[in-house]
Amino acid sequence: MLPYIDLGIMQLPLYSLLFMIGFAIALILARKIGGSYGINKDDIIFAAIYGAIGLLIGAKVVFFITKLPKVIGNFSTFINFFKADTLEALNYLFGGMVFYGGLIGFCLGVLRYSVHFKVKLFDLADLYTPFLPFAHGFGRIGCFCAGCCYGIEYHGPFAVQFPYNELTPELSEVPRFPVQLLEALLNFICSGVLLYIMHKNAKKKLEERKLKQGQLLGIYLTYYLIARTFLEMLRGDAIRGKVGFLSTSQIISILLIPIAIFFILARKRQAIFTDASLNVASTPETAKSSQIAR
Repeated sequence: MLPYIDLGIMQLPLYSLLFMIGFAIALILARKIGGSYGINKDDIIFAAIYGAIGLLIGAKVVFFITKLPKVIGNFSTFINFFKADTLEALNYLFGGMVFYGGLIGFCLGVLRYSVHFKVKLFDLADLYTPFLPFAHGFGRIGCFCAGCCYGIEYHGPFAVQFPYNELTPELSEVPRFPVQLLEALLNFICSGVLLYIMHKNAKKKLEERKLKQGQLLGIYLTYYLIARTFLEMLRGDAIRGKVGFLSTSQIISILLIPIAIFFILARKRQAIFTDASLNVASTPETAKSSQIAR
């Protein structure tokens, strides 16, 4: 467990560092192969920046939502806490991130870019899809280092005994299942399989391709939604919240399954977003900014 790297003048959170490294590598690789798929390299960079902004906002907002029930249930206590230590109270509300919120935020950010700058959404989606689990895998290794998102009590092979820390004192009480590392491994495997599928499909002539635009994203979502539903059973932390016997992440997984199926089955998914982008009013300022931003 290594939550921070001590630089003397500051402590650098290892989770953030590992995720940024994963995201940067994924973006470099996407930009490198994007040209061979006919995608403008500037669009790859700028759309990813929009996505990263959406990712940060979405991950924080959903984390805040998971905290709301406790805040509402202990409102007067929280108000006193907020008055006594405002920064610590804000850290309690926004100090973590939820993957599903980040994923949804990233997709909305890329969608915003594609609509505003008239870039085909599913060209970007198909390119980014194999790298989403790649960057996520680095993030889960960061979770392991930080001691967050930890597993259930476990005494079998590969059990991990975390050292004591004040933020999560219960973490060190018993050996834990390394669920973060298992999820990282599953993400890296998923990334490799998706890259293979994308490369194999791209080698064929356009009329011979069986994999249609957006289906790769649907395959990834279906894979991860099912995997995450079962991985949640191995999670030992309760911070992400529960509704009945289901965790918040399991509920989100179930709700997103129809969307994954839509991406796999719908034949006119590209037209839906293309029509939406064409309906956006095109002003001289918009056209000018489009040329500059790219």
